Amino acid sequence: MLQNQFSARIVQSFSSLSALSSYTVAFSTLQELAANHKGLAKVILKKGKTQLFKDGSPMVYSGAVDRIIGRPPPITGDVVLVADGSEKPIGWGLYNSTSMFCVRLMQLEDEAIRDASCALDVEKLLERRLDDALKLRRSLGLPSADTNAYRLVNSEGDRLSGLIVDVFGDIAVVASSAAWVEKYRPAIESSIGRINAISHINWRPSIDILKEEGLNVSNLKNFKACSHLEKVKVIENGIFYSVSLEGQKTGFYADQRENRCLIHSISKRLRVLDVCCYSGGFALNAAAGGADDVIGIDSSAPALELAKENAQLNNFDPGRVSFLKEDAVEFMKKAVSQNEMWDLVILDPPKLAPRRKGAATMAGRKITVLRHAGAACDHPIDPSYPEGAYLTNYLLRVL
Repeated sequence: MLQNQFSARIVQSFSSLSALSSYTVAFSTLQELAANHKGLAKVILKKGKTQLFKDGSPMVYSGAVDRIIGRPPPITGDVVLVADGSEKPIGWGLYNSTSMFCVRLMQLEDEAIRDASCALDVEKLLERRLDDALKLRRSLGLPSADTNAYRLVNSEGDRLSGLIVDVFGDIAVVASSAAWVEKYRPAIESSIGRINAISHINWRPSIDILKEEGLNVSNLKNFKACSHLEKVKVIENGIFYSVSLEGQKTGFYADQRENRCLIHSISKRLRVLDVCCYSGGFALNAAAGGADDVIGIDSSAPALELAKENAQLNNFDPGRVSFLKEDAVEFMKKAVSQNEMWDLVILDPPKLAPRRKGAATMAGRKITVLRHAGAACDHPIDPSYPEGAYLTNYLLRVL
């Protein structure tokens, strides 16, 4: 009996030791953690440049790099350590030998040590960041019964620099603008494919940007989307749209959702002109908001076909909502010469004047700013990378 009890205690002790050995080892520095990853190169920053990246700037530009330690030297897409002048790592990221952005930082040292399971492991970090992005959109109420077009991943804003994912119903459209995104395409598609609501993935490489990233884009130019769909029907704020999966950007400007909603709220009984209307987003919101007359103009015939299709989807009266193929500048010059007036004029985007005050000054008019906004809230911005705040929207009163 005593022998059996003693044997049981020995077995229990060995089980406890085995369990302890399975626990994640605690690391105090990224250098210690990196010791388990042989062959990692180090990108050493110039004196005075380290704090910028410690403060969160996600893009290590080539001018900030003093030297690179590694044999063989790293190649584009490799995981590298980023270190200060004393060669102490401050974080890790993905290297590019050609781009002006030498490294896209993925984690700083403190974060890597707090959760070593994702440190220096791109695929695990992808899963974590995509999961975080999905939870954020759910907390924002996306998707919902009246909106199923939204941005799931917004590059630096979701800490996946160079990766954009828009969701249109059950289709995820991936806009790739970094070499590392192309390298890890299978892992990205696998992670997105695990989202229950996603049935198809459309991969859209940004050819011009990827060329600057040093990729051979000859194989990408003839790339065909894998979903085999040309259009998808979505709903945004209760308005239906037909989205061309071969259209501009990812096919639909989800970043303007809240700005379109504003137009819906202020258009009642107004005459509205939507200049450069693309698929009619602002024009349709004006019509839904009770505008008396809405005209959308664009120079693109395919865009206008989409706009007209979208008006039909929503059963808008063609006598109240119309779309014309016109050059924006020529149309407005003609309107001025004929003294034609609208209560509300929407310009999206285009850059018609070199400065914010330029258009009003050129027209000899005084303006006041009623509202200054940017992209919708599913387009988060990293304050350490202000270049991510690409969209500016003004509501102006012309006096």
